[in-house]
Amino acid sequence: MSLLRWIVWLGCAILLLMPAIGRTAATAATPHASSAAGLLEVKHEVKGNDVFIECFAAQFPFRKGNGGGHINVYINGQKMTEVYTAAFVVRGLPSGKHVIRLELAYNDGKMTGMAHEFDVEIP
Repeated sequence: MSLLRWIVWLGCAILLLMPAIGRTAATAATPHASSAAGLLEVKHEVKGNDVFIECFAAQFPFRKGNGGGHINVYINGQKMTEVYTAAFVVRGLPSGKHVIRLELAYNDGKMTGMAHEFDVEIP
């Protein structure tokens, strides 16, 4: 193989491996990947005394265990539970107005800084 062909082949190989090398280095340097834009998007719907909630945060690991994360659910300022799925239901709220706050956290206790708060009216 001529020197020119070898250099071209080596250059192509490096270009093909660069994305994988960069991704590995970024993952190793940052144990908690954040959402692409750091945003937590939330949709909710009230049905009777229940609130159906669906969350979206790009690249956030909704799961139990090491490397995972959860949603801290607050109702009227009081922490009610931790949820490990992106969609869930808050059941049995009493009649009246309530403030629901959702905060994303990693299971090792590190907070992401992503949160969403909204009001609901239960008939």
